[in-house]
Amino acid sequence: MLGKILINVLLLGMLLASPAWAQIGDIVLPDDLGLPSGVVNTVQPEFGKFPLGDDYGLANATPVESVGKGNHHQIRIVRTPPIRLHRRSYKAKLQVLLGDLKGVFVWMETPPSQGHWNMNVDVLYLDGTRRTLFNKDMNRNDRDWVHSEPNTRIEIEIYSKTRAVKVDRGFIVSVSPGEFWSRYPGYLPIPYKTYFP
Repeated sequence: MLGKILINVLLLGMLLASPAWAQIGDIVLPDDLGLPSGVVNTVQPEFGKFPLGDDYGLANATPVESVGKGNHHQIRIVRTPPIRLHRRSYKAKLQVLLGDLKGVFVWMETPPSQGHWNMNVDVLYLDGTRRTLFNKDMNRNDRDWVHSEPNTRIEIEIYSKTRAVKVDRGFIVSVSPGEFWSRYPGYLPIPYKTYFP
């Protein structure tokens, strides 16, 4: 009896422990991602761990935006840990808070075996209504500009059109202000460099 309790406590502890890395196959991804100075990933630490079906919920509590001036300038981005499509609906949804921006870059990184994705970006209003800002069939590691409204919340819905092949359906979504790409054009992730092999 005592052995069963100890095993259950050990297993529960392993489930609740938050590692400082995420693993995809044989690749280990650090949480800090080696971001340039002045760039902050605002994704919540618990994001992606407990999805409700295909809904991952709110990715960030601090909005995506560029703030400050001079030495105190900060670019806030959202870059999710690796998340997966729901096994039955082949979809995943997440929400991102935007600051004082009129547009953001949105892109996703996928394993090489996945090539048929669709991304839909809607703006969510406080009264419960929504408006579609962007809808596109995505190629692997596409980066697109999405016109948005300042100080709003967007919902990103991704689904795979490939359903017959049972392959890894993991991916990473990133949302950043346009200034991020003008200041750091050679920074990962860009379409020809990725964490996925």
